[in-house]
Amino acid sequence: MNCRDNESLILAERDGALTTEQRAALSDHVATCPACAQLRTRLHTALDTYKADVAAIPVPDTNQAWRDLQSRLHKPARKRPLAPVIWFGAPLAAAAALTFAFFVTRPITSTPSGELALTPVYDPSMIAGADYVEAGDPNASTMVYVDKESGWLVVWATDATDTKTSG
Repeated sequence: MNCRDNESLILAERDGALTTEQRAALSDHVATCPACAQLRTRLHTALDTYKADVAAIPVPDTNQAWRDLQSRLHKPARKRPLAPVIWFGAPLAAAAALTFAFFVTRPITSTPSGELALTPVYDPSMIAGADYVEAGDPNASTMVYVDKESGWLVVWATDATDTKTSG
């Protein structure tokens, strides 16, 4: 056997995959070949060092690692930032100011029973008016009325066919 064949046998020896005849032939060759003996020694030393290093690696407790992971996943959520409060705060403050201004500017009077009541704001210059009213039918009768208390403009129109004609 040559050194190349024995190299594969040296690798297979460490795995325990050699037959009795192959192991005997390898021992005879390694006894006479210093290169294969050195390869065999280096391989055994490297594998022994590797096994020692693997054995020295601490293996964490899987149950404790799982509990730690679960506690990190189930942590309570962070407190929400104040940004939404600020976004809604300004419009709500404006609405409150408008409401306050509306109720403060209205005069308060007392009723005959002594209760306080808000009186409608009445400005005579704000009474509605109309210069011209046109009905759909030229023979229709129209009437325009302005309510002085509320300032509403009321327009009535009747069809010409509804009016009674004297004959």
